[in-house]
Amino acid sequence: MENISISLSESGTADISEVRVDGVIDTLTASELEEVFESLLKRDRYRIIVDLAGVDYISSAGWGIFISNIRDVRAHGGDIKLANMVSNVYEIYDLLEFDNVLKAYDSVEAARDDFGVGEQKKSRNRATNPG
Repeated sequence: MENISISLSESGTADISEVRVDGVIDTLTASELEEVFESLLKRDRYRIIVDLAGVDYISSAGWGIFISNIRDVRAHGGDIKLANMVSNVYEIYDLLEFDNVLKAYDSVEAARDDFGVGEQKKSRNRATNPG
């Protein structure tokens, strides 16, 4: 039986939630990931990065969690961004054409940048230093 490990870190300034997953996401473990998503959405956390560096396999049940939550997340102005996919997971992502629905990034930092975190910091600095 495969195990899954999920850790969550949240950024207060940019409202970004980073979900780090290690293990296999399949029918036995997908419910644990679904619980994390439900918890985030209940707390109005709609800017989500899923770090998949430690995931070797995602079944249809796992992909279904991302797809089933994306509409609600985007309806609230957020997004789900996938980062650090290993090659065999990325191959399935590409084969199933999930790139039409979910964006993938080579790193968590690249996903954070796509949320405009760097731009927000610059804007805040300009506002506090008007000279």
